[in-house]
Amino acid sequence: MHHYLVGAEDLADWHENSEIAADNYNQVIHTVYQLADDDIETEQLEGLLDQVWDALAADEYLSEFEDESEIMVWVETFLQAQK
Repeated sequence: MHHYLVGAEDLADWHENSEIAADNYNQVIHTVYQLADDDIETEQLEGLLDQVWDALAADEYLSEFEDESEIMVWVETFLQAQK
């Protein structure tokens, strides 16, 4: 999972406050990992984590999450769309 975590420099091209964006992104990654089915195949989990980058890295909303509950809602919606 650590392979999917980012630093502020990874998001600096898209986000003025890249530190907040990176913190939020990493929280999303952790939440996806926590909410994924226990019996998920490794390749499928890796695919989900790759899709998070495509869906969220450049999205301005990434630096606008207010709290963990908003992140949880985003992840739940994201995971539901993947089924």
